[in-house]
Amino acid sequence: MKTLTTMTAITFIAFTARASEPVPYIAMPIDSGYAIDAHGKRQPNALCARDVIWACAPPYPSRAQPSDPASWSRNHRGDGLYRLDIDLKTGRVSRVTIVTSSGSVVLDRASTWAFSRWVFTRGKWSAMIIPTTVRITWAPVLIQERSLN
Repeated sequence: MKTLTTMTAITFIAFTARASEPVPYIAMPIDSGYAIDAHGKRQPNALCARDVIWACAPPYPSRAQPSDPASWSRNHRGDGLYRLDIDLKTGRVSRVTIVTSSGSVVLDRASTWAFSRWVFTRGKWSAMIIPTTVRITWAPVLIQERSLN
């Protein structure tokens, strides 16, 4: 039954998706970078990531004007490196420093905005060094005809 459902879904997608479109997003590879614990020792980012209470990914700044899809920009590229200073008492990020700029002011602004809102378990981490990179995924685009009536 599972195979039949999967084959039906794949067939449906193949017939309804007429084109694909590249969709950029900002990724945060957790395997690189590092964190500094409350005792000043350097640790892998994966350990620090377990203690994230709230985090939002940096949004890719694709829209210049929300109502005009033709004006969306998908040309921002670059790898950045950011340092998040974490308040030990509250667990909130107190400061975001750009260690290595992504080369795009827009990407740096989106990343620092998102990172400044992160919250960690209090008393465990004093800083985190986190990289970002722009990646592309292909998403199907459904083309539907609309009548004006």
